[in-house]
Amino acid sequence: MTNLYPDESYCTSEIGRILFYPKNEWSVTAKVVDVLEVKHLAGNHIDYKIEITCVPRNNIELDDRVFTLTSRFRELNRLHGNLSKLHKQLYLRGTFPQFALPRLLGKFEPEVINERRRSIDEFLTFVLDNEVLRKARVLQEWAEKAVEQAVPGQTATPSSFIYEGVNIIDAPIIQDENTDSSQVLIPEALPPRVSLS
Repeated sequence: MTNLYPDESYCTSEIGRILFYPKNEWSVTAKVVDVLEVKHLAGNHIDYKIEITCVPRNNIELDDRVFTLTSRFRELNRLHGNLSKLHKQLYLRGTFPQFALPRLLGKFEPEVINERRRSIDEFLTFVLDNEVLRKARVLQEWAEKAVEQAVPGQTATPSSFIYEGVNIIDAPIIQDENTDSSQVLIPEALPPRVSLS
């Protein structure tokens, strides 16, 4: 099996298709936004909640898209090793970032968590900035578990517009099914201006 997907049709998730686009069409960034300690019978571990933000560059009709996923340090370390090897095999530009060393003891200490968080951010920034590595099969498979978050939008209603200091003639005519079409949006009364002369 090849290390790079040949075309977009191999991508099985929406974020995979976005990653396949050139970076001048979709800018993709990722950062660790939260650290969660997971407790279970076999032991405890740390999950890193990663937010992946996709911003369209050349198309104003598309909205920003935000995906989140949680991943253990072990998974990210394996991903780092695979992508580092691929980077070296393909003789790609740039120095692949170092990753925090795995630890058996002390992995719950705040300084270890901060070091891992910093190295995860640097690693993902480097990988997502490289168009070739964005097409890597291992990255695509890792990103498949990302869940898209709804970006709250605002609905434009006539009351959401503020008409301050405008003439009544400039106010728009509001037509609603339930009201008379002759009503006009009247700006709120402004206090009289005090002249300083």
